[in-house]
Amino acid sequence: MTAFLECLDCPKRSELTVTQLRCRSCDGLLQIAYDHPPTAAAPRTPLAGDAAVTLGEGRTPVLSLSKTANRLGLDQLFAKLEFMAPTGSFKDRGSAVLISAAHDEGVTEFVEDSSGNAGASLSAYAAAAGMKAHVFVPASAAKGKLDQIQIFGAELHAVEGPRQAATDAAESFVAEQGLPYLSHNLSPYFSEGMKAFAYEIVASDAAEIDHIVLPVGNGSLLIGAKNGYDELIEAGAVSSTPRFHAVQAENVQPITTAINGVEWSAADARPTVASGIAVSAPPRLKQCVSAVTDSGGSAVSVEEDETLEWQRRLAAEEGIFCEATSAAAFAGLEKLLANGAIKASDNVLVPITGSGLKEPLSA
Repeated sequence: MTAFLECLDCPKRSELTVTQLRCRSCDGLLQIAYDHPPTAAAPRTPLAGDAAVTLGEGRTPVLSLSKTANRLGLDQLFAKLEFMAPTGSFKDRGSAVLISAAHDEGVTEFVEDSSGNAGASLSAYAAAAGMKAHVFVPASAAKGKLDQIQIFGAELHAVEGPRQAATDAAESFVAEQGLPYLSHNLSPYFSEGMKAFAYEIVASDAAEIDHIVLPVGNGSLLIGAKNGYDELIEAGAVSSTPRFHAVQAENVQPITTAINGVEWSAADARPTVASGIAVSAPPRLKQCVSAVTDSGGSAVSVEEDETLEWQRRLAAEEGIFCEATSAAAFAGLEKLLANGAIKASDNVLVPITGSGLKEPLSA
């Protein structure tokens, strides 16, 4: 076999299947591994061929943000406009791979839980594949995201309470109904779709990137981007990986505190305007921490007012209307410059992960 499932916690390996989310020996999470080397042309994929289900995801623009660079005192600042994906967020990269694999295995109905963007994305790709999706989301999710899920024909299950309540409800539904659980948080297929993000940056006209600053909730983009750069290094296309810096909301910061050695628990979580990263117990926390620390990066958390101020600045000064989750990364960048983790002469890239059109403006 050219690709296989590999446990993150024990030596167990098994054949690829999209419906297996945990190791059958130790219940650990899985990753996809390959027995053939990568190339510089395209990332390795667990699919047998090209994605069977695609909506034209990927190949998002890389834009120089000169006004914001001047404001921050940076020589070079680039944004990768992930909100220009088919459903308005970077999640489409992962959905294309996950739903294509499910389609190839004959899945016709599945369950997913999400804070909004992944649910909308998987609903769209399910529609394109002729599948029925059951999507569990917090009842407090932005109306634009809930509308997306429903217009694509998915069955919306709105759950009262924090983000974790939607996961718990989805898992109970899976047990009751016996349906496949295509959790984008647990599935190793989803983050595999993110590796192309790194390949596109290297192929772009942007200068060589020293730092990538990104908002992190469950961490699929962080993990996928780091894996993509690792493949490019192995293929000889680049000599080093950028430093990855994780930005979280002050109100929900399991990854930031884990990296910085600060006490924090899910019970400390509070509501945040950055709903896309309001994940109090990310299942792939260890992988997220490793992606940051192995690259020599760091992690910071940002306040609510800092996030909203950057959302306004990007719209008013750059003409970019992003969701609050995306703006949090710029608030984090400002802190990283202040604490010396990033220098003025460094080349920095920030992915703008979701469109502001998906959620109402906060007062």
